Amino acid sequence: MKLLHALLVTTILTSGVAAYAAGDHAGGHGSNTPAAAASMSHDAMGHGGEKMEAMADQNTVKLALEPAAALEAGKTTQVTVKLNAVVDGRPLTFDDLKEAHTKKLHLLVIDPSLSDYHHIHPVAGKNPGEYVFDFTPLKNDSYRVWADVIPVATDKQEYVQTDMGTPAKEKASIDKATSMTATVEGYTFTLALDGEPKAGAPVMGSVTVTKDGQPFTGLEPVMGAFAHVVAFTEDYNSVLHVHPMGKEPGSDTDRGGSKLEFHIEPEKSGFVKLFAQVRIDGKDIFAPFGITVK
Repeated sequence: MKLLHALLVTTILTSGVAAYAAGDHAGGHGSNTPAAAASMSHDAMGHGGEKMEAMADQNTVKLALEPAAALEAGKTTQVTVKLNAVVDGRPLTFDDLKEAHTKKLHLLVIDPSLSDYHHIHPVAGKNPGEYVFDFTPLKNDSYRVWADVIPVATDKQEYVQTDMGTPAKEKASIDKATSMTATVEGYTFTLALDGEPKAGAPVMGSVTVTKDGQPFTGLEPVMGAFAHVVAFTEDYNSVLHVHPMGKEPGSDTDRGGSKLEFHIEPEKSGFVKLFAQVRIDGKDIFAPFGITVK
């Protein structure tokens, strides 16, 4: 995808691995499943960009999450994140990680219905390799979590996956209706594509932000950009991420909008839930969309 009139390149992860988006949100609780991960390869496109592919055999980081209490909708609980080296189990501290998009650790969190998305930046905990965050879920079910990290030792971006929470007895229902507009906090976000999205084929698009029917140009920088887009596929096993690759805000006082352009090239067919993240008046806003890839 492309944001802010600048060519963006899609980040694609499959086979239980995910790509990262950005923001400050909270999330999570429950038991863990074995972690999976992906490393990132760079693919020049336009002004640059990223294409992430599943390479679990090259994963060097192990992820675990330990909630302090059972996951319950509407209730906040603290979650401890543990990062360790796969080879020797050594705890990985912030000193062992490189910064990406203004943070050293990003967590992408989504529930099985693809409706409750959180992007989290945990802080250092009491022990080496431990991090903590507060999470207030909207669901009682389990959540899938992807950690986006760049170990100093490898200088390669990895996406490490695990689950937290107690899985629901029945499979979650996903609303697969096409949704091209979203109104959040009084702002209207409109998604437009220049063609039908097809697996393996690029499509250009844009998100336009308006307020009271007028173009809104007051988007604030969020993690070094004016917007970020993350998308989850209906198989609950893949993530696409897009971020600006052209002009970025040079200071906290810079503002962007109202039209955010993007480029996306999905790898597989099926329903895709997208979340456009922007920051307005110091608050992160997530606008949801739904499209079907043929």
